Formats: sequence, C-alpha cells, structure tokens
Amino acid sequence: MKVNTFQDKIRLVRSGRDYFDTLKTILQKAHYCIHLHTYIFEEDETGREIAEILIQKAQEGIKVCVLVDDFGSKDLSKKFKQQLLSQGVQIRTFSPFQIFKLRFGRRLHQKIVVIDMKFALIGGINIANKYAGIGRKEWLDFAVLLEGEIVRQCFWICQQFWDKKYQRDVFIQNRHIFLLQQDFFRGKKEIARAYRMAISKAQTEIWIVASYFLPNKSLRKLLIRKAKQGIKIKILLSAISDVQFFKKATEYLYAELERAGVQIYEYLPSVVHGKVMVVDRNWATVGSYNLNAISEYMSVEMNVATTEKTFIEVLRADLQKIFEQESILLEKAYKRRNIFTRAYFWLIRFILKLAIRFLRKNRQSYLRE
Repeated sequence: MKVNTFQDKIRLVRSGRDYFDTLKTILQKAHYCIHLHTYIFEEDETGREIAEILIQKAQEGIKVCVLVDDFGSKDLSKKFKQQLLSQGVQIRTFSPFQIFKLRFGRRLHQKIVVIDMKFALIGGINIANKYAGIGRKEWLDFAVLLEGEIVRQCFWICQQFWDKKYQRDVFIQNRHIFLLQQDFFRGKKEIARAYRMAISKAQTEIWIVASYFLPNKSLRKLLIRKAKQGIKIKILLSAISDVQFFKKATEYLYAELERAGVQIYEYLPSVVHGKVMVVDRNWATVGSYNLNAISEYMSVEMNVATTEKTFIEVLRADLQKIFEQESILLEKAYKRRNIFTRAYFWLIRFILKLAIRFLRKNRQSYLRE
C-alpha cells in the first residue's frame, strides 16, 4: 500500500469539444509514455485526428500503447492499423471476436488514457465523431480528468492489460478519490458493489444517468425499496436510442419503478451514453459501467468514485440543468409496458443468462487473451 502524499485533483469532463480538447491537450504533454484503452476507435475525422497526435508523439520517441476491443473497433481497417504500427504506435486488439468459435466475450469496455503517470482521463467516451459532436449533437457522456499520485494506479492497471500479466494492483490510498474495476474473470466486482452500497446508504436522493439500463432484479428491488422509504430517485434515460430493442426492454421496467415513486426522465437532444450516479451530494461515480449484466459479467470496466465536495456539486449542477432543460419527466410511464416490451425484456434476459453461463465455463481461457 502506498500512502498518497500529494494532492490529487479531479475535474468533470463532458463529451463533445470539452472531452476531445482535454484529450488532445494531455496527449501533447506526454514525455515518455501514453496508454490509451477504448472500446470503439472509429476511422473517422475524430479517430484520424487522435491517430495523428499519437503518431506525432511516437515519432518523438514516446512509447504509445493503444488497446482497442476487437468487437467494438471491428471497423478499423488493416490499412489504418498498419499505418499506426509503421509510424511507431503500438496497437493491439483485445479478445479477438470469433463468433463461430463462440469467442464473443470478455470485452474491453473501459475508456482510459494515461499520460506519464501525470494525467488520467477516465469515463464512458469512445473515440468517434458521435462523441465529439461532428455532424450531429454529441452523445451525452462524461469523464473525469485525474492528476496526482492516483494516476500511478491508473498506469499500473493499463500496464497489466498491455503485458497480459494480471498481478496485484498498486493501490494509492486516497481519502476522496477511488478507482473501481469490474472484471468478472479476475474476480473484480468493485463497481457493482459500490453502486449497491451507495444506494443502500442513501438518505435523501439518488440521481442516475444510464445507458442500456437493464439492472438485475435485486438492484431493482433495492431502488424500489429506497424510493418507498422516501428517497428521491431520478433516472435519466435516452429518448433516442442507438439500440432500439434494448430500449424497448428497458421500457418494460418503467411501470414497477414509476409505481414505487422513481422519477424517469428521457433526454431529448441526442443519445444518452453516460454512466453516472450521485448520492446525497456526498458521493458520485463516473465511468464506463452500465447497469446491466453485460457490464457486470462480460466486460472489463473502470469507474472513478469520489466524495470530493466541489466536484460533486459541479456534477450535480450539470445534471440538474440536464434534467430541467433538456429532458422530459415521463408521466404514466407504465403505458410503455406491453406485450412487445415484455417479449424484448425476457428475450434479452434469456440470451444474457446463456452467455454468462458459457463465459463462466470458459473463464480461464479468456484470462489468457
């Protein structure tokens, strides 16, 4: 255990220009090493711009390690990858996707950039135009910029994935900022536990921003119980979805949540891709973890949790503006529940159960990837 002797810093970053300006700034400050992990790296204007900076830094003699998920970044061309490799950028794909051999799981879903053990950018934002807001309103998402000793822990986590040697994590003791991992195959369940614990301890309010929202039965019961106890719960979901069948399955849950007093909002300007929770103005988390079984059992995820008061107030104020000015509170949401939403819900639930059962049986083989 290493005690933190320096003041760590945390700053909220929004998708769009805020995120990509921040990303470009810290990349340019690299002096010896860059780690970039992402689920999606698109070969579009945004992806090419980031790639150019990575190539520039590699040609300056800086070690550049890019790890992308093989399924999420399946559209990256061999030519694009080869261009990066030929210019000194080391790029690898995580968990080759082979559906005929049923190699569809353990996905790299975390989004983290670490620069020289000085800066870490962690959240839910991928490298693509839709997150940058090019040609459309950017998808709603969030990240945090970390500075200080805690970045050493971020660096060590990335290095383990790069080396494929999962050893005991370096732990930086910090009273206000915490790194949380979720990786069922390595026994990491920190994010799921943190969500459950924070909700169970809530005294006044719980605000959630969720994409692909399909929490398991026990978590739904916990939310319903807290709502019936008088805790004010707001959940922001997407009115516009990039995965319609998943949205229909989510709508099946509206009735039981609404009956318990949970307020369900839908964001109107674009797709909700954020994964955020604020509890009682004294605890918050931002990251890549979705409230569904895919993130809980099948994906590598990373979140940052914090009790830092100033950060939480900034985040809460931002969310309040989104709830009040850019979203609608659903009334009679139970009307969304019908035979079709029920069918989608139970079909997805069945498929996920089969997938999780298969992945558990093949746990050791995935750890060798």
